Amino acid sequence: MAGKTPKEAADNFIHYFKESLNCLSSHYVKAFQQTDKLYKIFYDPQPELTARAAKYKVSITQVFRVTPHPDDLKEFKARTQEYSYVLLEENGEKEVVSYHWHPNDPGVHYPHLHIPGSRVHFPTSRVCLEDFISMLHRDYDVKRNLSQAECKKILEKNKKAFEKGATWKVQPR
Repeated sequence: MAGKTPKEAADNFIHYFKESLNCLSSHYVKAFQQTDKLYKIFYDPQPELTARAAKYKVSITQVFRVTPHPDDLKEFKARTQEYSYVLLEENGEKEVVSYHWHPNDPGVHYPHLHIPGSRVHFPTSRVCLEDFISMLHRDYDVKRNLSQAECKKILEKNKKAFEKGATWKVQPR
């Protein structure tokens, strides 16, 4: 997400992120600046998300940088540094599925999937937040905080905005 100032670029990125998460719940999203150019967004597993057959929690973290826009030196751009999207069972202790990308940590540098009972880092393409939320609604029957039509509109709009500014592409689902 671009902006005329570093703060505007960060605020725009955070706005889209919060708007997409509102499709899950209206739970508070924490966003803060860690360093001059590094920001972190955290959605902790406090809210319980209900589905027909189970109750879940999610833990979502996104770290991003604000840098000069490569195509327009008068603007700044938010760039994802790493992400973690985790679906947990009701008690919040057992992972159901998680998607990670942490290229600056030792070990696995590519986007990957974790499933319970396996220590394998299954390679994936880049996973955007909107696809993770759509999966929760579609495959885990997690209730929407907003109507289905509102969520579809928000998630499609925000995924398109994300894809437009992505420096490496999200694979189609």
